[in-house]
Amino acid sequence: MGLLHSDNPKEKDHKGVLGAFSVDVIKWEPEDDVQAGIVAHKFEYEDFPNGSYLIVNQSQMAVFTNNMTAGNSLSANGEGQAQVSTFIGPCKIKLETGDSRFAPFRNISHSLTGGESAFHSTVYFINTTFMNELNWGTQAPVVLQDPEEEVNVHVRAFGLFGVHIEQVDTNEAVIDARKFLQKIVGTRADYTRSELVDFMRAKILEYVPDLLAKNMINEGIGILRISTKLKEFSETIYSELKDHFKEFGLTLDNFSFHNINVPDSDLNALNEAKIKRKTARLEAEGTAAKMDIESAARARMREREGYTYQQEQAYGVMQNAASNTGSAGGFMGMGMGLGMGVGVGGAMGMGMNDITRSTMSAIQSPGGMQGMQPAQSGGITCSKCGKINPDGARFCLECGESFAPAGAVCPSCGKELVPGAKFCLNCGAKLVLQCPSCGEELPAGAKFCHKCGGQI
Repeated sequence: MGLLHSDNPKEKDHKGVLGAFSVDVIKWEPEDDVQAGIVAHKFEYEDFPNGSYLIVNQSQMAVFTNNMTAGNSLSANGEGQAQVSTFIGPCKIKLETGDSRFAPFRNISHSLTGGESAFHSTVYFINTTFMNELNWGTQAPVVLQDPEEEVNVHVRAFGLFGVHIEQVDTNEAVIDARKFLQKIVGTRADYTRSELVDFMRAKILEYVPDLLAKNMINEGIGILRISTKLKEFSETIYSELKDHFKEFGLTLDNFSFHNINVPDSDLNALNEAKIKRKTARLEAEGTAAKMDIESAARARMREREGYTYQQEQAYGVMQNAASNTGSAGGFMGMGMGLGMGVGVGGAMGMGMNDITRSTMSAIQSPGGMQGMQPAQSGGITCSKCGKINPDGARFCLECGESFAPAGAVCPSCGKELVPGAKFCLNCGAKLVLQCPSCGEELPAGAKFCHKCGGQI
C-alpha cells in the first residue's frame, strides 16, 4: 500500500501528492421515492477528514458523532467521551474531526491503530417532514361492561394519527433526535417510514384500549351514545398519548377516533336490556301515577263531604262493628279492638266507647248472643233499594245511595252531621240533651223529659 493511498471513497481516484488532500462534502439528497420514504439514514462512509463540510437540507436534521469537539455538543467534553452534535437544516457546517486531511498522515496514524481511525466519526440524517393521515385500528376487540346497560360488549375502534420529529423548537429538537436514534433506530443504516408507522401503531394499540375503557367507564358513556362523544374522547386520549410518544423523541400531531363500534350481537343485547329497563320504569311510573290520581280523587271527595282521612278510617271501624253478626267470641274480640281504637281522638273515640259498651251489655244479658237479633226497627232504610243500614251510615251498603240530609249541621262548628250521630265527628260536641233529674237522653230541642216529666 502506498503512502499516498487512501481508503476514502472520494480519494481513490486521486493522483499524486496534491490528490491525496481531501475535503469531503457530506450531504443526503433522496433520489427516488424509495429513498424519500426513509426517515433516518446513516451516511455511506465514516471517519471524515478534518475540515469536511456537512450540508443539511430543509426538513432535515444531521446528528454528528465524534470524539473531538465540533459544533454545539449535547454532552460534556470529557476525555474519552464521545461528542454528539445536532444540526438543524438548512445549514452548512465545517467539521473538525481530528483526522488529517492529508492521506499520508492519516495512513501513518491509522497504522498505529490497526488500520482504524483513532478519530471515529459518523453522520445520521433524519427526515423531519410531517406524517399525517396515518390509519390505526384495534386488532382485537376490547371487552368491557357497558356502563349504562351493564352488558358485556366487545368494543372495536378505528381512527387517524399524525407524527413528526421536532425541528422548529431547537431545544426540543436536539433532545428528540438523540432519543429517536437511541430508542428506535439503533444501529440500522436506514429506518423507513413504514417501520415508523408500524412502531406507532403498536404503541397506540398498547395504550389506547386501556385509556378508552377507563374513559368510557369513568364518564359513564355507553356504546349506544359513544358516537356523540368521539371528539371529546379523541381530545382526551390525545393529551394522554403525547407524553408516551415523547419518550421516543416523537411528536404526536393529532389523534382521532373515526369509529367506535361493537358486533351486531352485542347491539341486540344492549337494545334488549334498554327496552327492559325502560319498560320497568314506565310501569313503575304508571302505578305511582295511578295511585296519585286515586288518592287525589278521594281527598277531593272527603273535602266536599266535610270529613278527614282519619275520620273516614275511624268510621269504617265503627261501621264494621255495627254490621258484624259473628259469634260471642267474635264480639269479644271486636270489643277489645274497639276499645283500643278509642284513642283515634275526640268525638269518634267517645262514639266507639258507646258501641263497645252496648255490645258488651248485649253479650252479658240473658240469652247472650242467642238473644241478639239484627235490628229491624232501628237503623236507616235506604229510600232507593230498601236496605236497612246501621245507625250513623252515610251511604247505603247495598247501592251506595247517600243519606246525608240537607241542613243537618253541628250547632258548635257548623259541619254537616251524620244522621243519628250523638257527637259531632268534627269537633266532638254532644248532639243530645240529658235530663238533669233522671239522666235520660233527650232529642235536641226538648223542653221536658219524656221519662220523669222534669223540665229541661
